[in-house]
Amino acid sequence: MNHSPQLGSRTEVLRLAWPIAISMMSFTIKGFVDTLMVGQLGTDVLGAVGLASVATWLAMTFPWGILRGQRPLISQYLGAGQSQKAFSFGVHAFALALFCGLAVLIFSDQITALFHIYAGSTDLTIEGSQIADDYFRTRVQWLLPTFLTLAIAEYLRSVGETRVPMIVDIFVHPLNIFFNWVLIFGHLGFEPMGATGAALGTGIADLCALVLILIVVKPKHKFTTEHLKIKVSRLLEVLSVGFTGAVQYSLEAVSFVTITWFIGKTGTIAVAVHQVGIQLIHVSMLGGAAIADGGSVLIGQYVGEKNYSAVRRTLRSTLEIITPYMLLIGACFVIFREQLGNMFINNDDPVEYAKAMRLSSGVLIAAAIWQLGDVFQIAFRFALRAAGDHVWVMWAGILCTWLLAMPVAYVVVFVFDGDVADVWMAWNVEIFVGSGFFVHRWRSGKWAEKRLVRD
Repeated sequence: MNHSPQLGSRTEVLRLAWPIAISMMSFTIKGFVDTLMVGQLGTDVLGAVGLASVATWLAMTFPWGILRGQRPLISQYLGAGQSQKAFSFGVHAFALALFCGLAVLIFSDQITALFHIYAGSTDLTIEGSQIADDYFRTRVQWLLPTFLTLAIAEYLRSVGETRVPMIVDIFVHPLNIFFNWVLIFGHLGFEPMGATGAALGTGIADLCALVLILIVVKPKHKFTTEHLKIKVSRLLEVLSVGFTGAVQYSLEAVSFVTITWFIGKTGTIAVAVHQVGIQLIHVSMLGGAAIADGGSVLIGQYVGEKNYSAVRRTLRSTLEIITPYMLLIGACFVIFREQLGNMFINNDDPVEYAKAMRLSSGVLIAAAIWQLGDVFQIAFRFALRAAGDHVWVMWAGILCTWLLAMPVAYVVVFVFDGDVADVWMAWNVEIFVGSGFFVHRWRSGKWAEKRLVRD
């Protein structure tokens, strides 16, 4: 492997992180613009799509977690000098993506029926429930290309080829916005489809991304058909690492959906504001995750090499980059909270508009405080998982979410009759306590015993 003279330096982290950051920021802009477009249809539609979007994320989390199981395996085996085995893990992850995508497609009606029960238990109107159902069903039916593209992109990032997924994202995300513009509002001779057009536009864009990444990707090394064979032992290795992430992400997503349901009991406007908060928090979380992602590739490779001083230096460099970024975003949330809320919220009723703006302002203040703790949550979670300490990360994430975030949100809504801004403010309990757990685990040094490479 060729590294810069200063292993684990900020330069090394940024070399891998900046393309990931651009990919994630383009994804954020896509979601940002999507929400702006749907918001033009009214707060009722925005609330319905917000509910369906959260449920769509829940449907994606288990496969997403499984597919990310290749990341520490590939990076550590590359660090250990076993590039062909690293490639084999990528092949097996792609096979798992195909299986997950087909399973979701085949059972899309059953999955949508479960969502209908969930949506019907909120305060959405009958019309709003139908909008949410149509949006969710369309998104689920188009998840196969999403999973396949994700599997390839994860492999490329694991080997340090972060620019190819970036190029694909830069090309495809504007297409997504264009398709949405055409399908939501009925431009260029198409019939307006409303919120369903947003879901369909995203699905078509994801298919374009898959076609493009398959055209662009060329393996660095020569591999024979032998390396493309599916072996049960390799599948189990990817699953053993990915399963912990899949369970963690899924249970965290269930918690998030449940908290959204709590918020939904306070009214449609609250769900709409919640959706605004989610889109804006992506700016900080995805940007921070991109930096930590770049660092995690290096951490995995250095763990594979057993160069633990470089591992620690990489985490320090990651924190030095991620901290000022997220604090700056938090400051923007506070300073420009009224302008940001006004970009999304559209309601002809002045009373409801004023209420939505007040709630939006409270959510953004809470999100700004969130940044202080999330710096450590993001950086240390990625580092521990890259080092192979994925089982501990799973349990820590699940317990923090289910023993802190959910109970606190329940008490805020149903005991103290709080609103969506109060829920977001209370969420900081889980963020800061969880951060303390992850920092303590790293300092204990137990992650150094979790190396995944079988010498």
